Amino acid sequence: MTFRETLNTWRELSKSGIVTLVLISVLAGYLIGQPSELPLSVGRLLLTLTGILLLASGSSALNQWQERDLDSLMPRTASRPLPSGRLKPNQVIGFVLVCITSGLAVLLALSLDLFILGCAAAISYNGLYTLWWKRRWAYAAVPGAIPGALPILMGHAAACGTVLTPAGLYVFFVLFFWQMPHFWALALRYQKDYQDGGFPTLPVVHGQQVTLRQITVWCLCYVGLALIAPLFIKVRWIYFVPTGLVSFKVILELVRYLRQPEGKHWLSFFLWVNFSLIIYLGAACMDLWSYYLPVH
Repeated sequence: MTFRETLNTWRELSKSGIVTLVLISVLAGYLIGQPSELPLSVGRLLLTLTGILLLASGSSALNQWQERDLDSLMPRTASRPLPSGRLKPNQVIGFVLVCITSGLAVLLALSLDLFILGCAAAISYNGLYTLWWKRRWAYAAVPGAIPGALPILMGHAAACGTVLTPAGLYVFFVLFFWQMPHFWALALRYQKDYQDGGFPTLPVVHGQQVTLRQITVWCLCYVGLALIAPLFIKVRWIYFVPTGLVSFKVILELVRYLRQPEGKHWLSFFLWVNFSLIIYLGAACMDLWSYYLPVH
């Protein structure tokens, strides 16, 4: 392989697209948790991002190592680095050990709380979710959303120094609720792939209608949670203008998707659910940090 092909292979192994979204959530959590009376510590922010980048990359690679045999059964994942033979299992294990160990070391240097949360994220994702919930339970996405939501809580805790705050728990649950419509729309689209791979996802076990009802409930709760943000964080119109518009668009795309779940609207709904998360978090950061503008 050329250098570029090798680099792309390792990026694919670490699921760089998902890790990028994780880092965006960490950044948002940090900026939302930043005390207004204290200056922003750029060094601490960069260390937090670095630690979670390494941990998330290692956990993603470990997930692919754990599921390499199952991935080879599904067309959507058969071309991944391990099933395709581009990487050897021992190479991946070496990468995993370096990333997870160094990531946890960085988090421990920042605080014991971040180290514990990092361990909880890795254990719940690579242990409980990958090896147990995902292979045995149709509703595995619900507890599986916990490790997916922990990074934003870690970012918030790194900034404010405390884990259990109203704002920190709020942003955690925004990420938590977002994951069900995100994942189940994908699982419904690739239902046959998951069935071939032996994963009892919600569409495989309970069918399309049950999955669509669950997507609707969780999506409405996710949007509703975004609209009650002032109960937990100090946001104003700067937050509500983009949030209101995007929330309306997400509901509109949900209605279209429910009418034609097998048509082209699934991708539009899937993308808008993902885009809405960036808008919700970005709008909250803009609103909170607008206090630092000269007009204030």
